[in-house]
Amino acid sequence: MATTALCLGAMLPEQALAQGCVAVRGGGMCTMNHSILGEDGGEHGPWLASIGYRFFKSDRHFIGGKESRNAAGLNRFQQGTEVINVSQFIDTSLTYQFTPQWSATLVLPWVHHIRSAPYEHSGVRRDTSVMGMGDIRAVAGYWIWDPKTQPKGNLQISIGGKAPSGDYQADDTFYQDQDPTALVNIQPVRRNVDQSIQPGDGGWGVSWELNGYRELLPGFFAYGQAFYLFNPQNVNGVKSPTARSDAGPRVNGVNLDNGMAITDQYLFRAGFSYVVSPKHHVMVSLGGRMEGIPVEDLNGNAGDEEGFRRPGYSIAIDPGINWMPGKWNVSVNIPWRLAAQRERSYWNLQKGTRGDAAFADYLVTLSVSRTF
Repeated sequence: MATTALCLGAMLPEQALAQGCVAVRGGGMCTMNHSILGEDGGEHGPWLASIGYRFFKSDRHFIGGKESRNAAGLNRFQQGTEVINVSQFIDTSLTYQFTPQWSATLVLPWVHHIRSAPYEHSGVRRDTSVMGMGDIRAVAGYWIWDPKTQPKGNLQISIGGKAPSGDYQADDTFYQDQDPTALVNIQPVRRNVDQSIQPGDGGWGVSWELNGYRELLPGFFAYGQAFYLFNPQNVNGVKSPTARSDAGPRVNGVNLDNGMAITDQYLFRAGFSYVVSPKHHVMVSLGGRMEGIPVEDLNGNAGDEEGFRRPGYSIAIDPGINWMPGKWNVSVNIPWRLAAQRERSYWNLQKGTRGDAAFADYLVTLSVSRTF
């Protein structure tokens, strides 16, 4: 059975570039067709195994579309108050090609996050960290046209399900003042870590995805991808690690904490790729990407039941390179942020406040796959 078009169901950071505090937890990446490089699709088996690695460090704080600064014009990095998230993701996936057009993919994610946030430890910079399994996804994909007869362009439609397999209530040690008026009684306490580094979100989800490409000139292609993850549940019941004014309603002058929201997520990519060396099976690409968390989910916000979220998005330029010798596919992409927007959440809008979020300057993604 030919596996002419390879689709890697790799999870992308959330918490995906809208990065760091605004993070995309799920997504996919469709690679180009081996036949583009003149290879015989018949040599590829029905199984595709892949492993992907992603890394980013988010430490640039934005309020709206501008970097957060104090009255003296210093950003959070210059003040030494920035929150730093260092995140690593390893996504292992297995795809079976039932026919040249139908396939199914299982994605098993693993995450490791380290967060440094002085405001969570009474003004002292300390780390909290988590490590473990993320939210598992299963995806079914269908190519509109038979890849055997249409090797120069195609469109894949995918639908998937996300299970709440990742820990959404992970905790760690925080150092907090038990007497805020004196700042002298700082004690270690166990609390849930921040939403941005929780391995899972605690909800079942449904994903939709489109992947397409088309040859415009010999060896020169256009590609596009659209991904949306719908989480119908509203909150997961986990409280924020520190009291937040935008986590719930204000009752009798007191801010209530409704806990963490289970947010929808989205990702869009488009660009061009060019086969620079058919002999050496090398292709380069350059495009743009936009990803983020919406202010309002597809099923709307739940009013007073809405939880804490950091909605926003980032826009990045996305250069990459693919090497496809035989049954192997090796790809590297390093998207660089061009713009970021921390949007106002439901509670920000209700209370007339603004929140900030940390974004990464760049993301490193590496994937290796092989057909069997």
